[in-house]
Amino acid sequence: MKYNVKIYENNQGHLMADVPDEIYLVLNILLSDIQEDVSGIWLDAVNDVLSKRSSYEEVAGNVCVMEVKEDVTKIVFNFAEEDEEDHCFIETDELKKIFMLWDEAIEKKYGESN
Repeated sequence: MKYNVKIYENNQGHLMADVPDEIYLVLNILLSDIQEDVSGIWLDAVNDVLSKRSSYEEVAGNVCVMEVKEDVTKIVFNFAEEDEEDHCFIETDELKKIFMLWDEAIEKKYGESN
């Protein structure tokens, strides 16, 4: 994996993640849109594009919009202030790896029934 991503349980027992600053909005997707669930439709959209079933997918959550293209995915933060950065880019295959790490952590914590 290109990025140093760490997924862990905090002191209150909630899953958390550390991601590099250049892909900081991945954290918003994980903690605000996906929360403590598997990545579901987010990973499905990435897989559809990477497998060439689709050339473009878009998923809108409560906090972020993910615009998936084969090489690069753009993540847009819906609530950015006027002078704040409102988006970041991540390689689509790297985003898939992060979603899979998240799913593994969820399955480890809750079992496969979640």
